[in-house]
Amino acid sequence: MTGPCSSRSPRKLARRTLVGAALGLALLGGLAAGRAETSQTGCDAAAPAATQAAPQATVQVTVEKVRSSKGLITAVLYPDNPESFLKKGARLDRIRVDAREGETTLCLHAPAAGRYSVALYHDENGNKEFDQDFLGIPTEGYGFSQNPGFRFGKPDIEETLFDIEGAPVSLRIAMLYLH
Repeated sequence: MTGPCSSRSPRKLARRTLVGAALGLALLGGLAAGRAETSQTGCDAAAPAATQAAPQATVQVTVEKVRSSKGLITAVLYPDNPESFLKKGARLDRIRVDAREGETTLCLHAPAAGRYSVALYHDENGNKEFDQDFLGIPTEGYGFSQNPGFRFGKPDIEETLFDIEGAPVSLRIAMLYLH
């Protein structure tokens, strides 16, 4: 008697696994949603006007392993909420900066102390979209705070959270490229 997967070739099974991974990563498409821009790249630039009396906390992100200076690096700050992680309209801050091969530095602003997550992607063609191939596999690099590494699908928010306690925070996020 044969198992349910015995009739599938290893190549077809691998392709289906990659498609499943790509569908999870397609959720990163929420990163490209909306059009508000922040222009500064370092945290020493002035923060945007706060909507509350409390000062904003800054997050300086150094993006490592950027493969080229083509296009933009887009970074998005999310709150500690599994229901809204990587969802359209749930971001707290977003910035797009010119990519720099090797390392690119940028700054995000959090509304207050707390737990947050950063997701980013390398928009190499500058179309402000997280591009994928016909199978849904990302054709552009991506990364998350705490560097959870490659996953078949998006990481758990718990794997990406970091704390801001009022003082500026520095993160290093390594870019992952699947193509």
